[in-house]
Amino acid sequence: MDYIKTKITFLKIFFLFTICVESQELDKDITLEKKSLIILPSDLSNHKKISDQVLSVISSQATSVGRFEIIDRNLVDEILEEQKFQLSGMVNDENIVEIGNMASADEALILNIIHFNQKGVPEEKDNYEEDEDDKDETFFSWLAKTLITEAIKQVRKPDSLELENNIHTEFRGSVKIVNLESGKSEKSFNLNESHTGGNRAQSLSQVLSQISIQTRTRLKRLYMITSEIIEVNGAYVSILSGKNLGLKKGAMFEVSSKNRTKTYKGRTISLPGKTRGLLRITEVGPDASQARIVRKWRPIRTGHRAYELKYPAEVADIQFTYLENTKYQLGGKFWISPSSRFSGSFNILLGSIQDSRENRNNFIGIGFDLRYTIFSRFGITSSTSLTLPALFPFRRDDADHFVSSIFSDPSINGNLAIQINSKMDIVFSINHIYTTLHGPWQWRRDTGEKDDEGKKITETEPALWIAAEPVFHKDGTYFSVSIRFLRF
Repeated sequence: MDYIKTKITFLKIFFLFTICVESQELDKDITLEKKSLIILPSDLSNHKKISDQVLSVISSQATSVGRFEIIDRNLVDEILEEQKFQLSGMVNDENIVEIGNMASADEALILNIIHFNQKGVPEEKDNYEEDEDDKDETFFSWLAKTLITEAIKQVRKPDSLELENNIHTEFRGSVKIVNLESGKSEKSFNLNESHTGGNRAQSLSQVLSQISIQTRTRLKRLYMITSEIIEVNGAYVSILSGKNLGLKKGAMFEVSSKNRTKTYKGRTISLPGKTRGLLRITEVGPDASQARIVRKWRPIRTGHRAYELKYPAEVADIQFTYLENTKYQLGGKFWISPSSRFSGSFNILLGSIQDSRENRNNFIGIGFDLRYTIFSRFGITSSTSLTLPALFPFRRDDADHFVSSIFSDPSINGNLAIQINSKMDIVFSINHIYTTLHGPWQWRRDTGEKDDEGKKITETEPALWIAAEPVFHKDGTYFSVSIRFLRF
């Protein structure tokens, strides 16, 4: 009996030891180090000068992204020269693997220039307009007019100096990433830019600058970080990624449980884990970083995955405001930097408001919100905000003219957002209007004249009122409710 107990105890210890050992091992798909990258042109004979310049831009941006270890270009040139690839003028899929292995690279970035051209173009000028008022011109008047027109065209014809100072530069290229272990192309993107203006060097410089911005964004999206939660401390977590992978403060991650493996009809498949929340990097260390949990819909624990988002989370509100017998408003808010403590929104508004005559006036408008988050925990977020609207009410005056005005009722708001699910909140707001601003009522009078383009000329006139002019004096406190949508 003691033997059996001893054996069971031993098996328990062995089982626990096995779990502990396995838990200390990192999964293979966790991003732990930079990708070793070799950058090559696919065609070494055509457009060599521009190819070198674009490759230099790509190399610089790949380095600044911080996620690639770029193979020194001098070493690349030595390998190409040694293997006689410089003479053939082409780097194809067969010798890419050979070159990459010699340079000890993980992946190869191949630039293919599809089209490059620079040419002078004339600057846009107003065309000479013929006088069509005289329809009954004689042959001699027609001949004189024709000669004058041709003379003007010759004078206006651009000379070579003018063309050389208004260069149109056009570049079209494609970039593909080749896995040097398999030799297969994994990802690709296009580089298409053009610019008109300046001399050849200035025009090309503008195109290269645009390519630089485009390249940085796309290279970063090619190599998104997969990290792991190594510590959970209340609303903050630590992840296994830092400056060593070019991680920046403010980067967003989605948390998920580990992928599950399942055997189906003799085949092992991998099922994605369940999503759990969103993180925003607050502090970046050498090889680990701290992040704040900005949204959570399932428990987040040590060992869970953190996947970098390609695009920041997008947040929009649909808001309904109701003030009995006074104001009804439907608004859409589009938030900027919604996960930050300080954020803002651009608003589109429409509704109806009652004036001093107790008549209803429809309005459209735009506005801005400035928001400060006070508290965010357990699916509840409290914040205070300042709303600055510009409303444009319209109606008929006492002379039946269609008149419009401008009106603003800035408010200070207290907001409470309650999370409904992973991508939806309901927001309750109490709003206090502390002042109102109201412009004059005006309408547009047709003068009966037309401009050079044949359009009617109108003048602004004040509205006509028999009784007192209707105004808006809407101050006080009211409530609003919003539905918030997230996309990530």
